[in-house]
Amino acid sequence: MTKLSLKLALVLVAALLAPGAEAAVYNFVQTGFDEGATISGSFTVNDANNSGQINVGSANFGMNFNEISAFSLSFSGNSIVAAFSHNLADLSVLVYNVGSPYLGDEINGAQQELIATNFFGNTGFDYYSGMGFGGFGGAVFDKASNSTSYSDDLVTVTPAAVPVPGAVWLFGSALLGFIRLKERKA
Repeated sequence: MTKLSLKLALVLVAALLAPGAEAAVYNFVQTGFDEGATISGSFTVNDANNSGQINVGSANFGMNFNEISAFSLSFSGNSIVAAFSHNLADLSVLVYNVGSPYLGDEINGAQQELIATNFFGNTGFDYYSGMGFGGFGGAVFDKASNSTSYSDDLVTVTPAAVPVPGAVWLFGSALLGFIRLKERKA
């Protein structure tokens, strides 16, 4: 009976620790804008069709948003374009090859990598970067003043660290305690 309990416990722990088909979180940054300004943000995606490429965007780009669940972007601002932030509602298009350390360097594949926010908006600020816009760098644009700040740098993308939930450690400790208690009785 002890061996069966131990095997069951090991199978349960392995199932809890096995990677699932959950969404991945990526952080991104683009430096090199005038006066040291930067773009930074994150996106949460799930490669729903297992294509190796996240390909989401507004109807204007003929895409949909089924592969993204969260998005944030902040521009630090400079004397040319003021600081601003965008969220998922502002995202116009995001094409990213999963696992690439950069966004915007890929010119092959189904769709060239690119990112754009508020691209079809009439007010506020635009941001765009990547090969889909004809270059590697990026630009932020203030629609009120018609001012633009440029960067020649690529967007650097890094996977966010995903912490193991505390409940897993608590469950594992309790399970180990029950196994040891059972061994003492045997």
